[in-house]
Amino acid sequence: MSDIPVSGHCDPKFAAVEAAFRDNMNNGDPVCGDELGACVSVFIDGKAVVDLWGGYRDAARTEPWGADTITCMMSVTKACAAIALLRLVGGGVIDLEETVGAYWPAFAKNGKGTMTVRTLISHQSGVIFADGAPAGSLWDGRSVERALEDASPEWEPGTGGAYHSFTYGPLLDGLIRHATGRGVGDFWRDEIADPFGIDYHIGLNDDEAARRAHFVETPGTPSRDGIKGEAESPLTRAWNPMPRDEDFNSENWIRGSFASANGHGNARAIARLYSGLAGDGMIDGRQLLSGELIADAIREHWDDMDRMTNRPFRFGCGFMLSCDAFPFGSRRNNFGHTGIGGAVGFGDPERGLGFSYCGNRMAPIANTGPFAGPLIDAVYAAV
Repeated sequence: MSDIPVSGHCDPKFAAVEAAFRDNMNNGDPVCGDELGACVSVFIDGKAVVDLWGGYRDAARTEPWGADTITCMMSVTKACAAIALLRLVGGGVIDLEETVGAYWPAFAKNGKGTMTVRTLISHQSGVIFADGAPAGSLWDGRSVERALEDASPEWEPGTGGAYHSFTYGPLLDGLIRHATGRGVGDFWRDEIADPFGIDYHIGLNDDEAARRAHFVETPGTPSRDGIKGEAESPLTRAWNPMPRDEDFNSENWIRGSFASANGHGNARAIARLYSGLAGDGMIDGRQLLSGELIADAIREHWDDMDRMTNRPFRFGCGFMLSCDAFPFGSRRNNFGHTGIGGAVGFGDPERGLGFSYCGNRMAPIANTGPFAGPLIDAVYAAV
């Protein structure tokens, strides 16, 4: 048993959450191993009832995880990209029922001319590969976008869904940039992160990079092995543009904007965000999204076996919906997103509740895993 430092605060009603977090940090898991550094937060009606962090920012265990430490939350970023797009929908800049090509003309070819924004945001576009982008070309600025413009959908858009593991961020980035002149990372910072005080960023500045925890990947993690080409799968083809030597700590990964996976933040930021979305769409008295738009975005758009990872998924407009593989408290109306290795954030619209957990050591799991699961169970035993 270790003696890992844990800090923060926890409402006495949620003492079992703190106990579960301390157990995670000090005892680890027989299969997934020890935690390194992590944080968990729960917000209800915009107020923090749990805000805990512990462990270390670095693999050598010399730098304690602090109150403002941030880490890569991997695909949790995808839902943030969707929120950015929905913000533009709410502002009347983009229409969910309009074609993508109306905003991004070069995209409207090779079977994509009638594809709507709703189809794109709900992972139903069929554009799950960027085959025209050379291997390792993710950060060169244009190869992936050109490949998406030239791509043909794997099925008729809107007739089926699949998790757009690699392409989702670049697809939304292209649409947002052609509609506004700003990429998704800049739009997120200017219109959401800064004005709403959400400490989550797609591309870090110097101050944010200095607060970042080193991310430790774990061979044997199913999605990680797929995207690194160590376990041949559709993920390997989809992620071919990512440099194979990427360890998720490179300057490109830290500073660049790849809205499928390189968002950095912490549990406090994501739980607060989801509590607002699960309530009336307000955060500290400011309207992020309208209640009507949120209700549309979190209704089921498809429920099927995912063609990318061969797991059952339910999706709304960019949000994963609670299902057997990702139960989100086993509440069917709950919505959110997970990230490789165990990061998760979700909202519960019946309670105005936002939950998030993340760590900086990738756990070798393909679901919510042994660390977030007990925390979620303890939350729902208390509410």
